[in-house]
Amino acid sequence: MAPRRRASPGVAVACGWILTVVLGFCVSFNVDVKNSMTFSGPVEDMFGYTVQQYANEEGKWVLIGSPLVGQPKNRTGDVYKCPVGRGEPLPCIKLDLPVNTSIPNVTEVKENMTFGSTLVTNPNGGFLACGPLYAYRCGHLHYTTGICSNVSATFQVMNSIAPVQECSTQLDIVIVLDGSNSIYPWQSVTAFLNDLLERMDIGPKQTQVCDSAF
Repeated sequence: MAPRRRASPGVAVACGWILTVVLGFCVSFNVDVKNSMTFSGPVEDMFGYTVQQYANEEGKWVLIGSPLVGQPKNRTGDVYKCPVGRGEPLPCIKLDLPVNTSIPNVTEVKENMTFGSTLVTNPNGGFLACGPLYAYRCGHLHYTTGICSNVSATFQVMNSIAPVQECSTQLDIVIVLDGSNSIYPWQSVTAFLNDLLERMDIGPKQTQVCDSAF
């Protein structure tokens, strides 16, 4: 039988030193399962899609994004604030942020904008909440740009950010009506004009129409 080899003392010391160094970079933590808190909301609203811990002068909160709030029609989404450390469990409060999340001078499309899909706290106070499917309308076209709102420490929308552009004028139309009875039947002409104008988005910065008769 071959003699058994013994490990060199130097190798054992080296292994022990490496193990000590590696353990020095390990960070442990405990999860409290006895005093856990549960926040629940409608599954169809995607309640809990985003979650952030938050604190202000009023106390500690859990911010919860719910991107499909507003079933079954608008589904704009929203963010809830849920109180923590107040003794008895208290209900979460919907902040109604989409109401004040707005860009002036554009025709907004907030339906299905999934507000609350992105939720980021600000180290200096407040937080950022976004709706990636926010859109604005130019004529019959929808441009999906997304929108974000800076929310203050007291849960008020300070300003909204979205890369929208001003809608350019589409057409300038002049309609000349001949009243000499050379066009017949006249009812067909008026029906055609009514149908044509109903299909246009008429306004100062959209299609402009001039009607002239002789």
